[in-house]
Amino acid sequence: MISLCEERKIVITSKILTPLTVDKWLIRNRLVVPPMVTWAASPEGLVSDYQLQHYGSFRDVGMIVVEATTVSPEGRLSPRQIGAFDDRHLPGLRRLAATIHEQEALAAIQLHHAGGHTSLENTYGLPPVAPSAVTRHPSQTVPRAMEKADIERIQADFVAAARRAREAGFDAIELHGAHGYLLSQFFSPAMNHREDEYGGSLENRARFALELVRQVNAAVGKDCLVYVRFGAADNVENGLSLQEGLQIAKWLAEAGAKMLHISGGVGGAPLTQFAEGDTWSPTMRLAAQVKRVVDVPVIGVGGIVQPDQAEAALNAGLVDMVAVGKAMLADPQWASKGFGLNPQPINVCQKCPRCGHYKHPFTCPARMRG
Repeated sequence: MISLCEERKIVITSKILTPLTVDKWLIRNRLVVPPMVTWAASPEGLVSDYQLQHYGSFRDVGMIVVEATTVSPEGRLSPRQIGAFDDRHLPGLRRLAATIHEQEALAAIQLHHAGGHTSLENTYGLPPVAPSAVTRHPSQTVPRAMEKADIERIQADFVAAARRAREAGFDAIELHGAHGYLLSQFFSPAMNHREDEYGGSLENRARFALELVRQVNAAVGKDCLVYVRFGAADNVENGLSLQEGLQIAKWLAEAGAKMLHISGGVGGAPLTQFAEGDTWSPTMRLAAQVKRVVDVPVIGVGGIVQPDQAEAALNAGLVDMVAVGKAMLADPQWASKGFGLNPQPINVCQKCPRCGHYKHPFTCPARMRG
């Protein structure tokens, strides 16, 4: 298949178009739209018409992952975050899953809890909670250290949200364990100073997430594909090391995570040294490291703006699927054009310092061009 991208020919071979089977789910190709927040839900967490239009705009991808969807009121990251903590969220979630299915993509949703990485403005005034009373940002409210009852309650919130996602028609559930949010906070020795069975040793710091994977799998059975967005290493002093992250990745797969979607942890992905000529992003390098040690499919993300880059990552065996983020925001028909199904040139992401997709009014130069 051939596509014109910025007036140059790019040959897309069969690898990116090869279907992937995970348990009973057939994913038609290896491209993923990762969870990218729109912050466009209602203040009550209800899905908006804009979000339906947004998720319905992507074409010819294998899987579309709905942005971070909060499982608890005190876990909100934004006043306009989608919610899955109340049955009144179900109608909008149903419409969202149906909209994605209309594009013949696997419909996934990311379940999220911010932990201590939020503010009272976002949490309806409820005190933020975290593994420990620690914050990385002086401007943030210091969270309350979670008691055992909080751990059990929030795990139950994840399970209840997963059941709602299943009832709404989602095929897959992504548990957010990256980017310094709640699960990531438990993993990280920089954020987790607990002295009970959920802190201290690596096994203890991984316990919350491993229990959660098992609980969610038990709740949704074989009706949903349960997997984890995993921050495989931190980029802060005394944070989660890559060696520790690789061990947790193996444990997550053993606990029942059917895939791992790799990203950075607290502070993002570490800026590791790389060989001359290696142009992969730090997160894609993390994914390649994880793929070497697990026997479940690995999704890599970061820095992909052209179809040939995604093809190269797959052909090099770095990952099993490629998530294309801002480039899909710049052109929702990126895949169609890359596969030669749409003859128009791709509106190529300009890698703006501040992504225009998140500005109001909308100012993405690539989208405005096309």
